Amino acid sequence: MNLSIRQLQIFVQVYRAGNLTRAAAQLGLTQSAVSLQLQQLEDIFGLRLFDRTTRALYPTSAATQAIIAAEQILTAASGLTSHMRNLNDVNSGKVAFAASAGMASTFMPPILAAFRKAHPGIDIVIYDAPAHEIVGKMLTSEAEFALGSVKSENPDVTVEPILKGRLSAVGINEGAFAARKHISWDELASFPTIAMRRETQIRSDIDRELAKFEKTFVPTFEVSLFNTALSMSAAGLGIAVQPDYIVDRNQFPTLVTKPLVRPALGREVFLIRRVGRSLSPAAARFVGHVRSAFGKIGRRA
Repeated sequence: MNLSIRQLQIFVQVYRAGNLTRAAAQLGLTQSAVSLQLQQLEDIFGLRLFDRTTRALYPTSAATQAIIAAEQILTAASGLTSHMRNLNDVNSGKVAFAASAGMASTFMPPILAAFRKAHPGIDIVIYDAPAHEIVGKMLTSEAEFALGSVKSENPDVTVEPILKGRLSAVGINEGAFAARKHISWDELASFPTIAMRRETQIRSDIDRELAKFEKTFVPTFEVSLFNTALSMSAAGLGIAVQPDYIVDRNQFPTLVTKPLVRPALGREVFLIRRVGRSLSPAAARFVGHVRSAFGKIGRRA
């Protein structure tokens, strides 16, 4: 027979009360039930814990030595229970995830700020990396999931689209550009343009898709960060080629997006997770928060 927490609780209560009847009343049990549990505990230890008389119980030397350890175990068990309940209630814990550098530098900061405000007891760890590296980063770190515009064929992960948009021309909301409903890739060539460098995931995807239509894209400026491209566009240096959902209207109020057509190219953000692994309560709550925020971004775009 194995020792149980309930038996330790009864032992401690009887030791402190010094009387079976009083201890049973405090525990909400019958005297016979308390007596039986004590007997089973003595059988487990192979030691007598109390000397019994008709009026009182007297703890033995073994009981006196055991009481401190028993109370420590009960305190630790209570602490563990409280900690796990807090995890389940998402009052504490940790969220660790990987995100592409583009996401980490654009719309993730306000999402993180809102989540942090709602759940101040949860620690957040973010691994920002180039899009093509986020799957590897997730698999080799404590990150529970990854967010980015990369479709991985790794058999150890699952990939779920959670935000859909389209590649757009991003420019200042004035003049002839503002009046357009959309702009073709051929028409885009008449504007100074700002795009990501060739080694980035998004630029690689753009060049590959345009090649299918026998088209090439030669931007005026090439940069490494999404925010750099948007800031340059806001300064009037050219039209940035970006996913429509990437533009934060609060950060860049003067910019508007115009869908790029002929061809129209879609762009998605994916939630990437390890196969067969469940998310911690804190991570699950964060992913739900991200879904909600992305839903608003998608409707806005």
